[in-house]
Amino acid sequence: MVLAAMRAVAGAVVLTLLARVFAPAEAAPDARDRRRLLVLSLFGIVANQTLFVSGLARTTATNATLCTASAPVFTMLIAALSGRERPSPRRMLGLPIALAGLLTLLDVTRLDFSDRMLVGNLLILANALSYSVFLVFSRDVLARRSAASVTAAIFRYAALPILLLAVPDLTRFQPRELTGRAWIGIVGVLLLSTIVAYALNTWALARLTATTVAMFMYVQPLVAISLARAVLGERPTSRTAVAAALIFAGVALTTWPVRGRRPLPR
Repeated sequence: MVLAAMRAVAGAVVLTLLARVFAPAEAAPDARDRRRLLVLSLFGIVANQTLFVSGLARTTATNATLCTASAPVFTMLIAALSGRERPSPRRMLGLPIALAGLLTLLDVTRLDFSDRMLVGNLLILANALSYSVFLVFSRDVLARRSAASVTAAIFRYAALPILLLAVPDLTRFQPRELTGRAWIGIVGVLLLSTIVAYALNTWALARLTATTVAMFMYVQPLVAISLARAVLGERPTSRTAVAAALIFAGVALTTWPVRGRRPLPR
């Protein structure tokens, strides 16, 4: 939770400064947009960040990456149910295939909710679902406001709730106990995985459908699983390989562009 608090505060400060540079003349949001930004911050930052770090602390980096891979499927389903995008039969076929991969990864034949890794995987899945809600519904605000101002606003709204949730961990935090390598990792997370990633995702959301943006999250497994093996020494099991194959097959069917289909007008 200390890491989540660092991400929220750093994002709020840096992204607000960037918004003043890239969107200096933009008017303040009205009451309606402020309410929407608040809700988006709860799904896209508060739930997303806290569920992710809590889940990652209980599972492997490889498992976390594969569970995160469910986000495009969640995004497509939410966009379809809300009437924002029209899914094709091929995309709908991908849903049960990807779900089969997730169930394989979770090893449903041996479900034990006291198992630390299972709890971690479920928290990462909840994280993916919350971020999918953010991807779909943020496009309404982005149709009227700049990506820079929206990203900055959701981090400002999220900073206080995350800080309050992190109070127990912050009171026990001992910065001197962290190694130099740990601090380098934290700086990397703040700059690359927080500020750069959220800024680029929001910029893309203003120009593409939510499902298309989510599709690019599948670069993550290629990088994360390779790094988990090289840096953390993780060795994926055969079950992990089967789960990955099913998830990627489901995602290919679910998110690959369909000719002649366009997003439904809002």
